[in-house]
Amino acid sequence: MAKKVKSSQADPNFIISFVASPEKGDRRSRRTDMLLQESLVELLQEKNLRDITVSELTDHADLSRTTFYLHYENIDQLYNQLEENLYQQFVRILSVSTDNSHPIQHVVATADGKSTIPIIASVCRTIEGNPLLAATIINNPNSQLLQRIYSAGYDSLIENLLDIYPDMPKYKVDYYYAFIVHGIVGMIETWLLRNQEEDVEEIIGLLTDYTLIHLQYFVE
Repeated sequence: MAKKVKSSQADPNFIISFVASPEKGDRRSRRTDMLLQESLVELLQEKNLRDITVSELTDHADLSRTTFYLHYENIDQLYNQLEENLYQQFVRILSVSTDNSHPIQHVVATADGKSTIPIIASVCRTIEGNPLLAATIINNPNSQLLQRIYSAGYDSLIENLLDIYPDMPKYKVDYYYAFIVHGIVGMIETWLLRNQEEDVEEIIGLLTDYTLIHLQYFVE
């Protein structure tokens, strides 16, 4: 059974919205496209993607099946477009709130003297502030959204660590990155499956601590 996520007070700096696909030219087509995306995400709060049918979706959106097929070939194509739109918005949020040259290993000190990793904090706050977005992740086992977000920093991480430690074999950096990324994604998914019971700041702290502990071991 799909996990229903709770509502949240969204930080305006981390708002995700529905965006019509770029190729949808006229206003009516864009409005229909956004309605299909909204309806899909609402259904994803109740069930898994593989269990949603075109008929169910169009009934929910109060549209005809013919209208759906004018826009998409199937539910998977709609979901893939939705995920792409979400990913692009994530990228814009992260570009404002993080240092793109140091995605995962970039650490800053908070006002109370604690360490935090901006990209981790931004992703967690974006998810915490957008419960419908969370549903698209936890109710589709094949979602690649979180992996894509963190994998975007691969090249810069490799370059920076190899600059600092030129004698470090590249394959060790590859293994470290895979370990950290899958660990972060797994923890966020677990947080979502627990209906975000823990405060977002606690999750950010745990993810930061775990990442830095393993980075220290890796460097040593």
